Amino acid sequence: MPRFFRRWSRDEDPAELLHPENHWSTPWGEPEHGPCDKCSGAGRTRFRCRSCLELGPRADCPACGGRVEYDDICPACEGDGEITRTTRDGVSVFPSIEGLRRYIAESEADMDGCGIVELEGELTGDRDLDADTGALLVRPTRVVTMHP
Repeated sequence: MPRFFRRWSRDEDPAELLHPENHWSTPWGEPEHGPCDKCSGAGRTRFRCRSCLELGPRADCPACGGRVEYDDICPACEGDGEITRTTRDGVSVFPSIEGLRRYIAESEADMDGCGIVELEGELTGDRDLDADTGALLVRPTRVVTMHP
């Protein structure tokens, strides 16, 4: 079973991620609808897989298939230039801990009180709002461990 990585509060039980009612994802902060700020309305954007940038291209990467950097349909507006759907099917994860750490560093996310949970799971088929960074959506089936 493939393994994935996600930022998680050390005060919360990661087993909560196994409950189907928690298998959804929204943006950090307030979900905003309207003109797409990711692609500036073009419907396409540049993808840069953080996991493969850190580890080198991997043909088996579930986020990019080893392409690392490429243009594709914008994951935020789904190609129409307007953000209308901010809740997605699945838990937001990265295919490598290194990719997640790079994403966190680039986004300057607060990691106080947080660790990284390692999960096993199945891809949902939906696209994460940050798919352009290598983020994926999964239905977790098992919590493997917590990393500091």
